[in-house]
Amino acid sequence: MQRPIRMMALLVGLLLIMPRMSWGETHTAIEKRFSALLEQARSIRDKEEQTQSVSGIGKMMCQSFPKEPGIRVLQEALTLSRAIASPLARAMQQYWIAVSLAGECGEIEEAIRIARSIDDLSQRVNAIQTIEKIQKEAEKESINLVRPEEEEMRRTLEQAPPFLVTVENVDGEGSVKSFAHGFIADPRGYVLTNAHLDKGGSIRVMHLGKEYNADVTRRLGSSDILLLRLQRVSRPLPAATLPDRPELLQNETVVGTVCGPGGDIRRRVGIFEKSLNGGQAFSADFQSDGIQQGCSGAPLLNLKREVVGMVYSVSPNDRFGFAKPSTELRKILEKALK
Repeated sequence: MQRPIRMMALLVGLLLIMPRMSWGETHTAIEKRFSALLEQARSIRDKEEQTQSVSGIGKMMCQSFPKEPGIRVLQEALTLSRAIASPLARAMQQYWIAVSLAGECGEIEEAIRIARSIDDLSQRVNAIQTIEKIQKEAEKESINLVRPEEEEMRRTLEQAPPFLVTVENVDGEGSVKSFAHGFIADPRGYVLTNAHLDKGGSIRVMHLGKEYNADVTRRLGSSDILLLRLQRVSRPLPAATLPDRPELLQNETVVGTVCGPGGDIRRRVGIFEKSLNGGQAFSADFQSDGIQQGCSGAPLLNLKREVVGMVYSVSPNDRFGFAKPSTELRKILEKALK
């Protein structure tokens, strides 16, 4: 009973920390940010649980920049794994350490070396196959970098759009209950984000270093859309443009998501894949491959930096996600402004 409780506490701690990570943090800042969790994980007596906790923190650290502190923590987890008595449990932990080094840290060669040293044949084969798949996907993304459209999109995302916000649902004691991204849709302080963020507490929104309290203007749970109105807006805010008919052609138009600015600024470029339910790109939810976990509520941008959609779901492997089209978002906003 104690193990699940400890693991849940560590997970909650990680979730609260990750949205506040930044790309510009130094090694020392990243290590300091995770020091309390690492100290807690290292104090766990059960070797399997200790290894799992330390490696999980290392994986999260590798999702920030620079990645070296996370790599060191995963190497520490590898050393800890050797003290696990059960051969199968030891092999499973080493599998996840190797995969994390490849997937989150980009350390392919080191990951393969660890995978080949796993004693259990099944886990060894699985690890090598998974790492090879990660390597192929990385090579594919590297090839895609030369595409002129993607280079143009990346240049447009070098500076985060000023309409990005982060949204938190907090309880009466100020503790964060849920977190999402979002964007300013109207200069008067209207913000669009995901409805699943709303868990009955107070809503606060961070924008360019300033914190606002917010009221729920409209909630569409079935569409996972939440429209907020910021309180005490003293001046017009930078707002996104929502085209009424986004020009999205299957496998042609380059789009990207940006998560931030209160946390880890993630810039992903991908290709619009298809509309769902047989609709057109401007009339139905659509799928794109430029979306990551943790980008719930983030805007989906086109080359003109217009918001053509809002993310509401991401595949477990980060390969694609789903978004609500700007036409649906516009209708909700326009109805509220009447």
